[in-house]
Amino acid sequence: MTQNKAKKPRPASTAARLSSPVRGGRPIRKAGIILGLLLSASMAQAPRPATAHSQESPSPEFNAAACYQLVQNAGRQIAWARWEQRLSVEKTQSAELHDGTPVWASRLVREWIADAYEWHASDEQIRQWASELGSVDHLPSAEQLSVHESIAIWMRRIGRQCGERTAHADASANLHTR
Repeated sequence: MTQNKAKKPRPASTAARLSSPVRGGRPIRKAGIILGLLLSASMAQAPRPATAHSQESPSPEFNAAACYQLVQNAGRQIAWARWEQRLSVEKTQSAELHDGTPVWASRLVREWIADAYEWHASDEQIRQWASELGSVDHLPSAEQLSVHESIAIWMRRIGRQCGERTAHADASANLHTR
């Protein structure tokens, strides 16, 4: 009696399954990947504090590194409350800050909470930020963004404000030293 030596078909490799245009019956959106990289790219440009996930209070004086750390810590918590937990603005505003939080950080957190509940992504913003990253192919409209894509774009937005505030603070300091 001879044995059948034909090999059984092997399941597709993980790489082949992930690169497939259909996964789980739903098309994978390349734009989601691009927009997910928005946050990564913006934070890669930011100075990294030694302990990015620490819950210690930021520097008493405003500086770019302390602002980016605040984006990482408080910004993520605000985004989680706003988009993932769908908490009300009042509930989010009622969260207490750590003792010793500098005034500049408290002010930014209050501004970011208000901004998170008022802000909505626009198609223009999506195109602008995608072009900065080098690819404007297959972008979703603002209405098609997932929760995580909205968070990525909003986090990039508040991260950019750190750079703008630093430039403004530097310009003000130069005026006062003359």
